[in-house]
Amino acid sequence: MIYTDYYDCDEFDGAFNEVCETYKSSIDPFYCLDCSRDTARYKIDRKGYLYFVLSRYTVSQFKLRRAYSYLKRHPYILDYSSIDGNRKLYTSLGNVSFRLCVNSIKEACMDGKDKKSIDVLCKVFQGKYSFKCHEISSILGIDYDYIVTAFVNSPLDGYKYLHSFVEDGDDVYDFSKNLKMKKEDYYNLLDPDVLSKIKGNTFVDELQIASHNYPPMRLKDYLVRHDELILRK
Repeated sequence: MIYTDYYDCDEFDGAFNEVCETYKSSIDPFYCLDCSRDTARYKIDRKGYLYFVLSRYTVSQFKLRRAYSYLKRHPYILDYSSIDGNRKLYTSLGNVSFRLCVNSIKEACMDGKDKKSIDVLCKVFQGKYSFKCHEISSILGIDYDYIVTAFVNSPLDGYKYLHSFVEDGDDVYDFSKNLKMKKEDYYNLLDPDVLSKIKGNTFVDELQIASHNYPPMRLKDYLVRHDELILRK
């Protein structure tokens, strides 16, 4: 297994582009699963791919026309249901139940509840946080049980990438993807190797302790090293 940073590792990015032909598909970056081209060097991780399919939809849900168009055209979506906010994708790769953190920016703003979440998710909508899972988990996670950082399944078999999400009771909030799932289902899908699990109500205090006792570091590095810096101090 290769553990890597999803966005910064040149080798992974090269493999990712080789398998999915990102810039050649008008439907989704993994359309070459149906192609006959030789991809012997790399294989698709089906659970990691299913998460990709799901997150493409949940983020696109901010832009309703794009979201429904995406589901309608996607070659792996067999059926879709939504009852009282409980959603399910029936796919050729497996079925998955989920909810959205925010159904739509317009609806959330009209409702007026949880202003902080709305403000942050608006930035996801604008593209400012769409790939910054560590930042958005840290901003919103202080109001929940745990901020979790782990290596999770990527769309490529044999690779795991660094990702942060929020746990609250039996649920997981993957705010950067506008996704809420049962913890059991989320863990089954992404098989996380947890590096740190920080209590939301102690995150700010512990971050301040680290900033006073250690040289400046990126948020990502702090999340990865939290247990070493704080718990084993």
